[in-house]
Amino acid sequence: MKQQDLYKILAIFLGLTMVFSIFAYMFMGPSQDTTQQTNEQPQTEKYNPDFWVFNSPFDSISDALRITPPGAESASFVDLDGMPPQMIQWAKQDQTIRDLDSIYKSNTTKMYFANLKEGKNSSFLLLSTMFPEKNDFEYIEIPNCYPPVLRRTDMNNLYNVLGRPVILAPGDTIMGVLSITVSLNKTNTSYDQYENLLNKVPAAPFQTLSSNVSFAKQYYQGIRFTNGSYERTTVYLNVNSSTMKNLTLSKANSTQRGFTEYNITKSGNYTTVKILGPELFSILSEESS
Repeated sequence: MKQQDLYKILAIFLGLTMVFSIFAYMFMGPSQDTTQQTNEQPQTEKYNPDFWVFNSPFDSISDALRITPPGAESASFVDLDGMPPQMIQWAKQDQTIRDLDSIYKSNTTKMYFANLKEGKNSSFLLLSTMFPEKNDFEYIEIPNCYPPVLRRTDMNNLYNVLGRPVILAPGDTIMGVLSITVSLNKTNTSYDQYENLLNKVPAAPFQTLSSNVSFAKQYYQGIRFTNGSYERTTVYLNVNSSTMKNLTLSKANSTQRGFTEYNITKSGNYTTVKILGPELFSILSEESS
């Protein structure tokens, strides 16, 4: 396979994990938004330290899901700082990272994107860190909010809370995140839905999961660079028989295809597949569904 064709395949793979771009929300947002609005004139300032007060752990998809309101159908986490150069080049093909670089006029270092759905209502949550930190965009500060909530006047029905990480979402979702982070009691989050699955995986700079796939009830994939090799961990809850058959067949000739490890283990209804190899592209293009 030609290298340019391989890059196209990998770009498609990344695009599917993110599901839809943030720019779709700049022009059409949710029809209802309960966050208070004001008639003040938009402001711009490249960095206002008074805004940068939100702080929550943000080192994995598990950290992000713990502050995500219930209903995450799919989510992805990217830590560019934790990747070797070749993996960074691959990850930066994702359109959502390019969007973030553009809308904040800075360089994205970490990103989390989740599609949320409860009943007929759908939303999204986008968390990120950047360097250098900027709020170089048009906004109106919502009064009497802490941490400060900024209504984006350059986007439709979207709001920012700045800090580590930065939050971008429709107003109801912003309020849901803040309610979780200030609550003194146990609060329902999207992490609850995936906790058993995530307990079976190591930390990784690329992580994606979904409960909206045809081949399993839940699906997870994580990729990291460890001890000179690329490692991909894939976990399935209630994987279907045809996918299990394909995985077994793939394992049978894995050594001939350059993999140094190809393990399939089962624990209750969970099936975990771990593959190792020296080539990133081989790890990425290996059958998983």
